[in-house]
Amino acid sequence: MSEHKLNNEVSTGIDKYTKYLNRKTIQRGVVLFVSISVIAFIVVFLYHNTGKTVEVLTSVKWYWIVLGLVFTCNDLILGGLRNHIFIREFKPGISIWVSIKANLANIFMGAVTPSQSGGGPGQFYIFYRHGVSIPDNISNSFFNWISTIIFFPLSGLVAINLLQDKVPEGLVTNLSKFGLSVFTTLFVVIAIGLLAPSVLGKFISILGRPVSILSEQWSEKLKKFGEKTQISLTDYRNKCIKLISSKPQLMPMSFVLTIILYANKYLLAYIILLSFGLETDFWTVIAIQAVLYLLLYFSPSPGGSGIAELSISGLMASVISQDYIMSFTLLYRTFLIFIPAILGSVVVLSYLKRE
Repeated sequence: MSEHKLNNEVSTGIDKYTKYLNRKTIQRGVVLFVSISVIAFIVVFLYHNTGKTVEVLTSVKWYWIVLGLVFTCNDLILGGLRNHIFIREFKPGISIWVSIKANLANIFMGAVTPSQSGGGPGQFYIFYRHGVSIPDNISNSFFNWISTIIFFPLSGLVAINLLQDKVPEGLVTNLSKFGLSVFTTLFVVIAIGLLAPSVLGKFISILGRPVSILSEQWSEKLKKFGEKTQISLTDYRNKCIKLISSKPQLMPMSFVLTIILYANKYLLAYIILLSFGLETDFWTVIAIQAVLYLLLYFSPSPGGSGIAELSISGLMASVISQDYIMSFTLLYRTFLIFIPAILGSVVVLSYLKRE
């Protein structure tokens, strides 16, 4: 592809994402993300009466902070690698560093947009700037999403079984069952969509018939959406079959990397507890993290702000005392969202500056 043609395609691709990738939207998102997070931390501090926060944080040894940063680096590399195994098939020779930067852009844009809706466009933007087409970007995200949709119900099921005898019946187990039901339903819908796209497309179109009683316009929209869904799912299924046939190892690799990626996140929680000198049941802590991610995956707030802080404090309160709640929540969010989002902002803004 010539440089001139690539630049023209990149400009066209950028136009698709101006809703997210402009300084005004980003600035507003940063203010909203920071504001909600600060308010949530204040609520956590006051509710749990964690007056020993400063004392707890200052007692943490420097080597625990270093280890936490290592886990943060692992998280960023694994996220980039999970994309890279597919992207390199679409764009041979592309550097893994591009995939890591795309992952950082995903995290940052997800943190500054409602429902983390800007994460995908942020990632697409970086890859697009390096010559990866929009259809290939979408295919990459779709393949990894399949691994995620499979992983979360499995981890949620294991978490429920682990927590049954170790955590009193109540908030934690009820939330885990709710999250598990959402992902299981989504998994079934996706499975039907891939195995029988015409069935799902026709079902959506049929839903438009009773809607016509209320609105003919919305009925027509549902009908067209059903037709587009059938075409898109058929296309994705064909791409999956083609890719899996030529590279059968890619989907298992994606699933294994997904397991390692989230295991790294879950283990970081236990590392933070060790940094406080706390002795807690390892598998209970890991199971609680699985429940937490079940809840945060569809969080409507930017980067899960507010919901994340309150959920973390609420769930971890079942295994650690109130003195450590605020400190744990602060370090956990710092390692897994604040540091990656700051790095992601550098990536996104540096690319936008070149426009």
